[in-house]
Amino acid sequence: MSIANGSDRRIAYVAEATWGVTPATPSFKTLRSTGGGPGINKTTATSNEIYADRNVRNEILLGLDAAGAYNFEMAYNTFDDIFEAALFGTWTSNVLKNGSTGRSFTFEETLPIGDSAVTVSRFPGARISTLNLSIAARQPVTGSFGIMAQTEALPGGLLTGATYAAPTTNPISTASANVAILDFGLGGSAPAPKVRSLSLSVNNGLRVRPSVGNLFTEDFGLGDIDVTGNIEAYFETDDLYALALAHGSFATDFTVGNAATQRYRITMPNCRPMNPERRTGDNNDDVMVIIPFRAVLHTGEQCSIKMQRGVS
Repeated sequence: MSIANGSDRRIAYVAEATWGVTPATPSFKTLRSTGGGPGINKTTATSNEIYADRNVRNEILLGLDAAGAYNFEMAYNTFDDIFEAALFGTWTSNVLKNGSTGRSFTFEETLPIGDSAVTVSRFPGARISTLNLSIAARQPVTGSFGIMAQTEALPGGLLTGATYAAPTTNPISTASANVAILDFGLGGSAPAPKVRSLSLSVNNGLRVRPSVGNLFTEDFGLGDIDVTGNIEAYFETDDLYALALAHGSFATDFTVGNAATQRYRITMPNCRPMNPERRTGDNNDDVMVIIPFRAVLHTGEQCSIKMQRGVS
C-alpha cells in the first residue's frame, strides 16, 4: 500500500433509472472537476443514561446520508447532464428551462493506493441540489454544483462490466474572451454597464426525508427553485442603480462559449433587484454599483431561468 494522491482521483457519474439504484453494468462518464466532492453526513447522539461512575455508555447511530459540491471550470458540452438535473428540466431542441423533472445519479470516486490496488467510494441516489456560476474579469468562468446523495458506500472494487467514457477536451471559457453580456433590460437610451463580475446561483431547496425503520432518507423533497445573482458594475451613470432603487424588473441575458455554435446563452427574463449598494471605496478604488437580484417567473417563458446551447 502507498499513500493516495489527490491528483490521481477519478470522478465519474452515471444516470439512474430508479433512485438510489446504480445500473448493473453502468456506462460512467468521467467528470471534469477542479476539486471538492461529497462526504458522509453521519448523525449520532450521546446516551443520556445516568451512571454513578459518570462514564458515557454509548454513542448511538441515528442516520446516514451524503452531501457536498464539485467545483469546475466552464467548458462547452461538458456539464449538460448536470445543468439539466440542476434545473429539473429537459433539453428540448437545445433549450432548457427550469421545471420539476427529477433526475438522479450515482457518483463514483476512485483512488489508486498502490501498484494495482484501488479504493472506491460510491454515492448512489445523488440529486443536484445547487448550481453556481462565477464570471469575473480576467478569470476563467468557474462554477460548482452541490449534490445530496443517499449514502456513501465503500464496495471494495469496481462494478463488473462498468465502462468509463473519457472526459471532454473542449477548451475552458474565460470572462475576458468568451463572455458577452447581452442585456440588463435598460433599453437603448442607457449605456450598457461595464461589468467586473457576475454571479449566478440556483438552489432547489432539497431536503432529507427521514423515516422510522430506515437509516437513510426516503429520496429527497423538492422545494421552490431559488435563482439569485449578483452584478458588480463600474459606476458611470445612475441608470442601473436607479432601476434597483425603483424596484424595476429587468432581464439578465448573456452568452458564454469559445466558438460559434459552441456557446450557451443563459437568460433570466424577469429579475427583481434586492438591496443595491453604491460602493465608493477610498482614494485608490473605482466606484462600483452592486446589484443583487432574484429571478422570478416570467409568464411568457413560463420559467425563471432558461439555457440555450449551440448558440452562434
